Amino acid sequence: MDLEETISDRHLQFGTRSYETYNDKYVIYFDFSDTTIEASIRDFSALCQDLVRAGLQTEVRVGYDESLLIFVRVPKEILGSAVYKSRVKDWLYSITTRQPAVGKKGAIVNGVFEAEELLSVYHLLHWPVDLGGIGITPRFGKWQNVKSIFPIHNAPANKALLRHLSQKIFLKTEDLDSIRDLFGPKVAFYFAYMQTYLLFLFFPAATGILAWVFLPKYSLIYAIITLFGCTIFLEYWKIQQTDLAIRWNVRGVRSLKANRAKFQYERVITDQAGRIKHYFPKWKSISRQSLQIPFFIFAFLILGIIITLVFALEVLISETYEGSYKSYLEYLPTIILAASLPYMNSYLEDFAQNLAQYENHRTEDHHEMSITQKLFVLSFIANYLPILLTAFVYVPFGSMLVPQLQTLLSHLLGENVARQTSKLSFHSDPDRLRNEVIALTVTGQLSDMFEEMVLPYMTIKLRSWYRAYRSYTSVNSSSVFTPDDPTERAFLQDVRRQASLPSYNVQDDISEMVIQFGYLALFSPVWPLVSIGFLINNWIELRSDFLKICFEHQRPHPVRTDGIGPWIESLDALTWLGSISTAAIVHMFGTETGSAGWWSLPITIFLSEHIFLLLRFGVRFALQRIGSDQIRRERNERYARRKQYLDGLEAANRASEKLDVGAVERRKSVRLADPDLFWTKQVQDGVSDKVGVDLIRALKQVTGLDGSAKQD
Repeated sequence: MDLEETISDRHLQFGTRSYETYNDKYVIYFDFSDTTIEASIRDFSALCQDLVRAGLQTEVRVGYDESLLIFVRVPKEILGSAVYKSRVKDWLYSITTRQPAVGKKGAIVNGVFEAEELLSVYHLLHWPVDLGGIGITPRFGKWQNVKSIFPIHNAPANKALLRHLSQKIFLKTEDLDSIRDLFGPKVAFYFAYMQTYLLFLFFPAATGILAWVFLPKYSLIYAIITLFGCTIFLEYWKIQQTDLAIRWNVRGVRSLKANRAKFQYERVITDQAGRIKHYFPKWKSISRQSLQIPFFIFAFLILGIIITLVFALEVLISETYEGSYKSYLEYLPTIILAASLPYMNSYLEDFAQNLAQYENHRTEDHHEMSITQKLFVLSFIANYLPILLTAFVYVPFGSMLVPQLQTLLSHLLGENVARQTSKLSFHSDPDRLRNEVIALTVTGQLSDMFEEMVLPYMTIKLRSWYRAYRSYTSVNSSSVFTPDDPTERAFLQDVRRQASLPSYNVQDDISEMVIQFGYLALFSPVWPLVSIGFLINNWIELRSDFLKICFEHQRPHPVRTDGIGPWIESLDALTWLGSISTAAIVHMFGTETGSAGWWSLPITIFLSEHIFLLLRFGVRFALQRIGSDQIRRERNERYARRKQYLDGLEAANRASEKLDVGAVERRKSVRLADPDLFWTKQVQDGVSDKVGVDLIRALKQVTGLDGSAKQD
């Protein structure tokens, strides 16, 4: 069966019933375990009344423990009207260039793909009342008992697409279209970025092997080549992102974003155009956002102290311990740190999200941008600080710091340790920097894979076994009082499982790839083979992430966006910092540069940074001149529409010029009556022509006579 036919097939059989469509349904997970029976009944009844008032169809089934599953289906007329309104808004806000066509039933149309219709269902449930929605915001306000709302996974389409992707080495644009059709543009942009990044990694992997075999350590040539490749990749992705945004009709979609439900405005104002705006003072917004500065300082101090202590412990083991297994023990603190960093970061990330909520951003995009900036800074400190300490503290200043650490150790552990450590001399080991990068990158990749794939799978299995055990042993189980219809049992069990899963946040996966790119951009000369590990990991993750979305998370809302958001700025910052970091590392450790001193390091950094800026300008200029297929197609379509419009005007003008005899005579009579006598002397046809010819002849004759007189 063809992939497109499989994706469009929305039928899933359970027993003797057929749950035909996935494009018009959502599930509301209502958990009343923490509220009284009176409050639960009141909130549930209010929710059902809101759904019925909006014209939506509902079915209620029992969930796990003290919870209910409210199945919501949107009637075809309401869904078709919502889809058409969405297309009209896109056209009015210049997101799409073509005016939407009216369907057979007027302003009621079918979605082109499943995610388009699901997005309209999501808007009907989530958008505020003044925009035509119900305003359901899980775990907020009067919706505290609503733990989540989610669309049902299209299992046949998921399995078909997963099977198709697993058989392909690289994804084509059509494969990304299929992901967009199923999960929406936001998820599809992540897979598009992953695919582009994966293809780019073949370049540093190949050059890394050559550098490892033929070039010296910390090679300047390899650093320049990698920096050049990172710059081309980033500028190419910007064009590719725009290309996909045009292809998927989402370029500029940020202008259509509605206010966040959690946005707290002070008053409502109406501007001169009659638009209703929710006002929040700018000075308050800026003052709240300025709190992220002390937050960054606090996070830097906390993570910096922990990382520095681990670093000091590692140095002490490597420089003072002479027992067995030294080569393994000296990097054990770094491995433990790399494995525990995600859990330490989670506490700071929760604080960052609360701070972003306090900043009170108007739209979800601005709120997401604020969180992204904070997470990027936290990830930068946690992942890169150990390597920076090794490169710019341990190696150059180790001879001064290690004796101080030995003295501190003697005070803490006694004089016997002091006598043992005093016999040992410090020898700076430049290979330590390479070993640090290897330990952090390899351990980080394995830890992320365990956290993303193994741990959620184990958690889901254990939770499932525990619930099955409770259902078997408990006489108060909900399945005892409300047994499932045999024709619905398999379907309801699957939906209950989906309701218990966490929601999918694509920002977590993008963050992981951005941090990985940072290792390559900042420290590629340290270990040229690092990109090979990234290449293998990402080829696996490109498939495993799709598997993770299908089986370990609720189906994501098909939210629209025009790219990967503020992570582009993070990639730009990492590439720029890479021009500084790689230059400093090659300057201090490279054998090609000789024994360069500290005094020339600022000069090296200055030259490297400006070379990078010139390189980026040249690459950006060249790629923009080349353009892309979608950009050229859009430009050609705009030219064709302009030409068609102007040609129509010209044809209308030519048609109006073909006047009959009566109309011509009427125009002459009007001209003869003109009060400006200048325009009344050559009214008849051919008079201006005759007057002009006579003037030419007369002037030529006069000129000829003057010429003959001069010759005489």
